[in-house]
Amino acid sequence: MRLSGELRSLPRQYWLLVAGIFVYAAGVEMCYPFQTLYLNQQMGLSMTSIGLIIGATLFAGLPFQIVGGAIADRFGRRPVLILAICAGMALFIGLGVAQRLWLVIALFAFEAAFGFAQYLTASNAMVTDLTPLSRRAEAFSITRVALNTGITIGPLMAAPLIALDPTFRTSFLGAGLVCGIFLVMVLTLFKETRPPAAGRNSMGAAFRGYGQVLRDRRMLAFCAVALLPLYGFGQVWVTMPIVLADLHGVSAGMWGILLVVYGACTALLQYPVVRALGRVDHMFLLALASLCIGMGAGSAAFVPWPFTFACIVTISFGVVLLVPISSTVVSHLAPAALRGRYMGFWTMVYIGGYALGPLLGGWAMDALGGRRAFAVVAAAGVLGALLFPLLRTSTGARDEDEDGTAATAALGDEPRGERPEQAV
Repeated sequence: MRLSGELRSLPRQYWLLVAGIFVYAAGVEMCYPFQTLYLNQQMGLSMTSIGLIIGATLFAGLPFQIVGGAIADRFGRRPVLILAICAGMALFIGLGVAQRLWLVIALFAFEAAFGFAQYLTASNAMVTDLTPLSRRAEAFSITRVALNTGITIGPLMAAPLIALDPTFRTSFLGAGLVCGIFLVMVLTLFKETRPPAAGRNSMGAAFRGYGQVLRDRRMLAFCAVALLPLYGFGQVWVTMPIVLADLHGVSAGMWGILLVVYGACTALLQYPVVRALGRVDHMFLLALASLCIGMGAGSAAFVPWPFTFACIVTISFGVVLLVPISSTVVSHLAPAALRGRYMGFWTMVYIGGYALGPLLGGWAMDALGGRRAFAVVAAAGVLGALLFPLLRTSTGARDEDEDGTAATAALGDEPRGERPEQAV
């Protein structure tokens, strides 16, 4: 009863976002896990070429995250979210009909600039707007539950479509249509959550606000260390299916089963783990996350097929901690008027670290071989586990907003129970 009351105290707009994230994730995962297999098997590209295409387009899109953060603060979170969904739909539907490589590359670049990364910026800023400081780790973990549940459902929805059409094109078209449901939800049900004070500056002033982010040594140190587990995380969806296929004969169908296991584990573990450990020092939790991601992904190249499930479960536990806790740390560091820009900068780091996976991982697989390349992944995870605890004294809460749910109150949807100023 106490847990139910606490969950009901979160605002209705937050729960609409959670529902939309589930739908969006299901659509994305009907396409995303099979993109590298499509490029490798249907278009005949080498892993170096695949890694270069995905990694380079992700890096090319990074500057647009700065723009997205500024727009989220100047004009609101909702326009950025709408843009992100439309970009994702363009990629998925485009892959379903595209025949030429140059068009495929252009679609990847467009989505990298305006798609999932912008969704992260907008949704993370929305969660921060709608929840008090003391509930943010919990709130971010619930959105991850929705995301991970969608990750579980998406491949299951794609499986019969891939069986009917082994070229993956039907599944890609279905992914675009499912994401369209989220677009309709945002257009018809969502309200803007941006604090009123954040939109008073011009776009020029919004961009100048990044100077404060770049002068924030605590933020920069945290982002630098976070690149290590993110590099390992970036291997999971791009290079790991190829490594498992080459070294252990794991087929696309078996890879789909592993994805279901990953999604189920993260969905089941996400909320209880963060709720139980959320008050533990965040840097120690991130150290554990880095170790689990690095060792889980790295060992996948060395153990035979049945034991790959243990690797996936280990990675799942690391991701359960890494994503919501890192977003919580950034939300604590961000002044209220700069939330969009801090989240935009963090999205740039998050996507950049993730992009190192295919960009360097694909090259490393061709140059070093799968096992040596994934040994580097394990080493990066261990190094991150050693460095995160050193940040304990330099990263702390600095949320200047005395009302963590000011936007919620403006919507007439203020959560019941704990007052935000009491939480702070």
